[in-house]
Amino acid sequence: MKKYFIIVAAIGIVIALSGCLSTLHPLFTEKDLVFDPRLVGTWRTGDGDDTAVFERGSPELFKALPEALQKLSNQAYMVTVNRDNRLTKYHAFLCRIGKEFYLDYFPSETPRQKLYDRFYKSHFVKMHSFYRVRFKSDNSFEIGQFDEQYLKDLIDKKQVRIQHEVKHDDSYLITAPTEQLQQYVMKYGDDEAAYNSSTRVTYNKIQ
Repeated sequence: MKKYFIIVAAIGIVIALSGCLSTLHPLFTEKDLVFDPRLVGTWRTGDGDDTAVFERGSPELFKALPEALQKLSNQAYMVTVNRDNRLTKYHAFLCRIGKEFYLDYFPSETPRQKLYDRFYKSHFVKMHSFYRVRFKSDNSFEIGQFDEQYLKDLIDKKQVRIQHEVKHDDSYLITAPTEQLQQYVMKYGDDEAAYNSSTRVTYNKIQ
């Protein structure tokens, strides 16, 4: 039964992530980072009971990351998401690209994942995902994630060149460096069709 639950949960995660754009490299450089104290606190995500807690990063919270990212911890956030009573943690970096703000999320290992042996973990690569952030007020903001299918269509039509690999399931692994990612965001960040509608969520501060 426990094995069955894990398999079902894994399938659910795959389904939830389908259509959302993830990248091998971050969207930001150090000069792009912005720390906005308004994000610190507890937020209700959407219309349900899901929450996200933003706290300011620290070297201790970021010690599992590469040294270059550890040095940026005071300009970043640790985010704890409670979705359907399941906790996940992310390192999050708020950056400004052009006139828009974006949150770059990078997963933090759970206590159970830290127990996996090194050989097993070597088969998995952590990815970045980034969301446009638009503050409605000091106590409310909206996020929207870039849509993978939108970018795939641009690539197929040869309207954009961005480094990528096509995986066995026909999904795209975006391997472009930060500079290329920023060029894409600068060009298409104002196009509402570039965002996955299912990921557009309003966050309201509750504490």
